[in-house]
Amino acid sequence: MSIKSHRGDLQLLLFCTFATAAANSVIFASMSELQEAYLYADSKLGLIAGTGFAMGLLVQLFVSPLADRGHGRWLIQLGLGSAAIGSIVFVLGDSLAEFVVGRGIVGASIGFTFPAVRALAANLDTTRSGERLGAVAGMEIAGFVSGPLIGALIIDPFGLDATFLLFGALAVFALLVVSPRQFPELIRNTESQRLSFDLVRLPEVRVVLLLTLAVTFPVGMFDALWDRFIDDLGGNNAMTGLTFAVYGLPFILLASHAGRLIDRRSPIAVTLWLVMPISLLTMTYGIVKSPWLILLLGLVEGIVQSAATPASLSAIAKAAPPGRASATQGLSGAVNVFGQMLAAFISPSIYGRYGALTTFVSVGIGIAILSLIAGLMHWRNINMNSELASHSPS
Repeated sequence: MSIKSHRGDLQLLLFCTFATAAANSVIFASMSELQEAYLYADSKLGLIAGTGFAMGLLVQLFVSPLADRGHGRWLIQLGLGSAAIGSIVFVLGDSLAEFVVGRGIVGASIGFTFPAVRALAANLDTTRSGERLGAVAGMEIAGFVSGPLIGALIIDPFGLDATFLLFGALAVFALLVVSPRQFPELIRNTESQRLSFDLVRLPEVRVVLLLTLAVTFPVGMFDALWDRFIDDLGGNNAMTGLTFAVYGLPFILLASHAGRLIDRRSPIAVTLWLVMPISLLTMTYGIVKSPWLILLLGLVEGIVQSAATPASLSAIAKAAPPGRASATQGLSGAVNVFGQMLAAFISPSIYGRYGALTTFVSVGIGIAILSLIAGLMHWRNINMNSELASHSPS
């Protein structure tokens, strides 16, 4: 396979990633409008946000291993179709049940698309997996940022329906573009027929699962609360979109370059070093009262996450056994989504009762605990491997 062909495959995978992420994240800019229009309680906002995570979890656990059996392109197509259909349900819906269903369908698109894209991108050239996964991470964030940013700009003049239609149309366009493409198949063996659960028995996989969960855990809270949080600080829709743009810019500019550097180092070590600053930054959000200072914090966190995210994705790719690339990515994604789902369900109620400080500090402490456990497990694995090596015959 030529370098030019690999580059074309990667660019198409990145576009599919962007379309899926944007269709999912436009809800970020819509929560306060839904609450004002339908007088929803905080717990109902959590239900809408959390349902998307729940569907993503189930799909990543039970469906993503199909990419290891040669069905990667089919999964990506299914994901883009789900993103489009879920967006249409939002347009046609006017009740909580319909919004929950729409969010669930859109959330499933991440489970279909992301593990397959990550596995395919990492295996286009395994010597550059960190760089390519950094590009994927950058495009994921670009999509997640574009949804709220563009949504914040067009919701007021054109309304929620037009906003969801726009991102549904983007998913349809990506589906039409990707359908004729043939991607290189992943390595297959007898293990490829298995689901993801048995991968938990591998010590390296357990470590990277905890690390990626620590890196992504705050996402559920931001999904359910960020629009309302900025509104409570005196910001408007434009400010909400700007905070996402400032956070996402370092990903777009730096993630691929960071991944190239990570290819020369231990991705687990890099992630461990970067998770603690993420914890502290998350806590700081609860202290700051100015939207403009939030912008600065978002920029700093974006810079840290632009290295931490590709490092954690690269760690997953390297921990995956042969023939289980997508299953490992799917398992990691499911674990991450489970943590995000809990944060999305619980954080609105904590925020409504106890305020921003308690909410953000609680999540920050959770990140720190997860990273500490992962670090101790990694240190134990290194010691056990050293002892085995010292006792093995030369």
